[in-house]
Amino acid sequence: MVNRGVALVTGAAKGAGRSIALRLASEGFKIAVHDLPRNGEQLLNVHRNIQRLGQHSVVLTADFTDEDQVKNLVEDTTKLLGGLDVMVANAAVREATPLTSTTAESWNRIFDVNARGLFFCYKYAAQQMISQRKGGRIIGGSSTWGQKGGSFMSAYAASQFAVRGLTESVALELHEHGITVNSYAPRQIFHEANPEATLSMLNSNDSYIRSSARPDEGILAHRNAPQAIAHLVSYLVSEEAHYITGQCIGIDRHRALSSPIKESRNGTGEDVKWDKLI
Repeated sequence: MVNRGVALVTGAAKGAGRSIALRLASEGFKIAVHDLPRNGEQLLNVHRNIQRLGQHSVVLTADFTDEDQVKNLVEDTTKLLGGLDVMVANAAVREATPLTSTTAESWNRIFDVNARGLFFCYKYAAQQMISQRKGGRIIGGSSTWGQKGGSFMSAYAASQFAVRGLTESVALELHEHGITVNSYAPRQIFHEANPEATLSMLNSNDSYIRSSARPDEGILAHRNAPQAIAHLVSYLVSEEAHYITGQCIGIDRHRALSSPIKESRNGTGEDVKWDKLI
């Protein structure tokens, strides 16, 4: 198998992180898979599957919100696998709560992981890539709520807008080093990530939030949805994507097509809408 370099994928024990790790391994990357210690068994399973693909892999656990642990995460990846070419900061927490019920503790917890933890990943990955002087790819996990806010999602949406702003800013800083920085913004799989959040979302007055929590609705409710994210990441780390940076790329057909869009007229003179073509 061709050696394309080294990738570190955080939050790799399940969902999109797992799919990203397996996809990059199948394409020739050595993979460092990371998650919290409590997800260790699932993480080991991902590690074994990567080895079955004939690729090198290491298992690393760390608290995403602790700067020293994230720094060590990058350093350990570099020492064990020989460098760092791709950082995928995929870990995140989610919660749907009315503004008037959101506590400072809840706000801080969400920002600690979604913004602070991602900042640490960007920072130490950038330091390592700059020192290697051969460019690199940094990719962060965001959300459609980082592109447009939603009711009962104030803390989570704010943290995802932070991801978007950080990604755009860091992309400008690192461009001269040949490092691209992008983020993907899917419609989140809440029913897998957090049962408590799922329950609160199912009881929401917002139809979009309710549909995001149901296993039978929305693009990310589809069983192949994590692979769709992995496909995008695969492209972003490719040579063909070397000119794409500072982007927050949405993955959500449901939201894009939820409002009538006049595109053109058919032979009967009626408006043709995208949702009629899919």
